[in-house]
Amino acid sequence: MAVRLTSRSVCAAVVSLLAALSARPAAAQNLWAAVAVSPSSENNGGGHAESSQAAADRIALQQCQKSGARDCKIVASISRGCVVLATPSVPVPNHFGFGSNPSRELAASNALAQCTNGGGKDCGVRIAQCSFDDPRWASPLPLPPVVLPGTVDPALVGLWKLNASNGIWVWQITANGAYTFHSEASDNAPPHAGVFAASNGKYTLHAISTWWDDQGTYKMQGSGAVTMTGKLGTGTWYRIASDPEFPGPASVQAIIR
Repeated sequence: MAVRLTSRSVCAAVVSLLAALSARPAAAQNLWAAVAVSPSSENNGGGHAESSQAAADRIALQQCQKSGARDCKIVASISRGCVVLATPSVPVPNHFGFGSNPSRELAASNALAQCTNGGGKDCGVRIAQCSFDDPRWASPLPLPPVVLPGTVDPALVGLWKLNASNGIWVWQITANGAYTFHSEASDNAPPHAGVFAASNGKYTLHAISTWWDDQGTYKMQGSGAVTMTGKLGTGTWYRIASDPEFPGPASVQAIIR
């Protein structure tokens, strides 16, 4: 992952971070998320962590309409869960799928299946909104269903953070060649997810949720940090968790900085 910024050291122990990552405030149980889509253009928008269904629907429609689409509609709203939209890689009017579930990953699986079963080709997740996502940041995307075992240096598997713009960037890499990235910083960097491969100090990254490719070099700094150089420059990422079965960055809002 290419960066422009120089990172500072991790400020909390891994055990404390994992405890924080699993915690969700009780108030989040009563919040709402929604997703809207334009059937003609497949432009979309979402709202999350809103106090009512009406508020989540309104935000989702507003975000969808920012692109100029005039036929935006709500595909689903949910409390205590997630809504995910999937579309073909090349937009086709009225070809999309959506899913809702308490789990971001299961909602994504349902959306992808519906998109594919409806005739969509190379369907991918475009937006994923969960009621419990931190309202300060854009909702992260789920890990894509990539199965490429052996393509990732085991030292890079895990959950990583980089200090950026008065916050952090969060990056999860799995052993099967999937990754997901999102920002919890004031830069509003858009979330993306896709395919990652790395070995012998070199890496490649291909986003399937948006137009982004990167390649470069990496150097481990012990087991808890890695310095990477790519399109945007050089930066050091610090490990949050090493467990490849970690449930993902959906609840990273509680990280201690």
